Amino acid sequence: MPLIQLVYASAATKPFSKKQLVELLKLSRARNAERDVTGVLLLAEGTFFQVLEGEEETVEALFQHISKDPRHARILMVARTEIEERLFGDWSMGFQRMKAADLKKYTGFNDMLSPGSTLVDIDKGRAKALLAAFKDGRWRIAA
Repeated sequence: MPLIQLVYASAATKPFSKKQLVELLKLSRARNAERDVTGVLLLAEGTFFQVLEGEEETVEALFQHISKDPRHARILMVARTEIEERLFGDWSMGFQRMKAADLKKYTGFNDMLSPGSTLVDIDKGRAKALLAAFKDGRWRIAA
């Protein structure tokens, strides 16, 4: 079965506390390990940006589940691509919480979260640049 990389952005319907995020990540990492899904999750200014990598059927089903989750609104699939190998193969589900100021440090993102905009408004070019930043380790944290 082919591997895919699915990238989406969504707006959180309510703020997540640090404790809630830790619990979400703990559960997600366990479930993703069972399903052989890898990726990264970015939370910036109430917006999720997530990369899911794995077998097509598994990732598609997971995205459908996320799409029905009441904690997400304005869900936008940014990209869905067949891949030969994973960009985040050694990440169970990396996570980084960021502020708009964090993104402004990087070329191509300095105006991304201007007042009134969120990662749900990201275009495909910037999404690829954001993925490259994670892959190259600028924000990499222990998975």
